[in-house]
Amino acid sequence: METKKNVVVLGAGYGGITAALRLARLFHKHPEYQIHLIDKNPYHTLKTQLHEAAVRKTEISIPIDRIIQRRNIIFHLGEVTRIDPREHIVHGESGSLPFHFLIIAIGSQVNFYNIPGLQKNSLPLQTIKDARMIYDSIGLLCMRAASEPVEERRRDMLRFVIGGGGLSGVEFAAELADHAMQCTRDSHVNPHEIEIIIVESGSQVVSKMDESFAAHVHKKLLGKGVKIIPNSKIIARTPDTATLSSGEVLKTKALIWTGGIRISELARESGLKTGQSGRIIVDEYLRTDGYPFIYAIGDSALAINPYTKETVPAAAQFALQQGRLVAHNIYADMIEGSREPYHPKVLGEVVSLGRHLAVGWLALPFLKKITFVGFLGNLLKTAIQEKHIFHLRKESGKWITS
Repeated sequence: METKKNVVVLGAGYGGITAALRLARLFHKHPEYQIHLIDKNPYHTLKTQLHEAAVRKTEISIPIDRIIQRRNIIFHLGEVTRIDPREHIVHGESGSLPFHFLIIAIGSQVNFYNIPGLQKNSLPLQTIKDARMIYDSIGLLCMRAASEPVEERRRDMLRFVIGGGGLSGVEFAAELADHAMQCTRDSHVNPHEIEIIIVESGSQVVSKMDESFAAHVHKKLLGKGVKIIPNSKIIARTPDTATLSSGEVLKTKALIWTGGIRISELARESGLKTGQSGRIIVDEYLRTDGYPFIYAIGDSALAINPYTKETVPAAAQFALQQGRLVAHNIYADMIEGSREPYHPKVLGEVVSLGRHLAVGWLALPFLKKITFVGFLGNLLKTAIQEKHIFHLRKESGKWITS
């Protein structure tokens, strides 16, 4: 009996799930090839909506078995412990799996930067489990504040500090500002005692975005009552305080950390070449240096924009593009066709600023773009989220139902 040729995808995030589904579609007339998908969770997380789950307990996961049903994909639940690129083997908790081609799409982890007390006394926002913990903590603090007779202690309980004014921190802060009204209504606390503070190391929030765009976001946050402390870092954390680089000490029971990510050590420990922030060095086709049968995408890859020569940001829209591209390139390598180089397309950016508000822009032909503010921005955000679900349904060949 002839052994099947395995194409293995590590990670079921935006890039990984897209690559696995596209591979299954491309190879559907070639039963000698088998697609394998490995992830430590049995679901695909809509990470761009984590802030919603942390505040409103929105459902943002889709079971993987529902997505890959009727596709030539074998799913393995568990964590990969080592990659042997020379022997073409992936080692995991439940055994080993040989591969002809490998796609590394394992995403990123929280980076606490060794700040004293931060990991122990803060709530990160990186996974569904994190979001659920934050949701429970918000509700608990609101209930405790309602029965606390001393105003100063109530204010400390209701002071929420967000470490990091990037996209995740801003979207969470805005969502929380909207939720504060529910907190006051359900727990009967004074709305004027709730304080939401973003601590940002740069001069502005969402610093990687256009200045005028960031200014729109800043203005909307202030309008929601969110306080922003720029040019400052959290340098120490206790269960009750956050010390800033300016020397200011904020009293808070809840510090939500969105201030940075790091890449898994798996690639480096397996002998793959890594660069900035531990991301895997790849060529113009997203192949790893020295191993043309191993591809890396998403947060895992140190992909370079050939036009700007800058590193492609870790964002969902780029991971999706990369997932489709590497599936095409692997099919080209194994069956027919020619590989295509990676040219990132910036389709637009949207920042959610609460349940019914967003700021965003959409790319148009001839290097033009249109900006959306307010309700129209929120419609754009919803459309982008729904587009991803639509593509999952299209690639899986069935409609996903909850």
